[in-house]
Amino acid sequence: STFNVPKRDEVSPANQTVFDNLEKALGFVPNLYATYAYSDNALVNYLNFANAKTSLKAKEKEVVNLAVSQVNNCEYCLAAHTAIG
Repeated sequence: STFNVPKRDEVSPANQTVFDNLEKALGFVPNLYATYAYSDNALVNYLNFANAKTSLKAKEKEVVNLAVSQVNNCEYCLAAHTAIG
């Protein structure tokens, strides 16, 4: 199966704002995040969850993300989390 990744002009105004913020923070909108934007709520809810307070430091969270990406054999995720880490 393939997924069509929505562009900024194909999502709700609220998600367009999130896209703009991601673009400023990361320099791009990851495809996974963009796909969440098909829903009016999923993208914001995911980002709130992913950025929730934790006892892990930012680098430690990226190590976990890298390990999960490796287990899932996701080259896209590995590249993204390597760059962020």
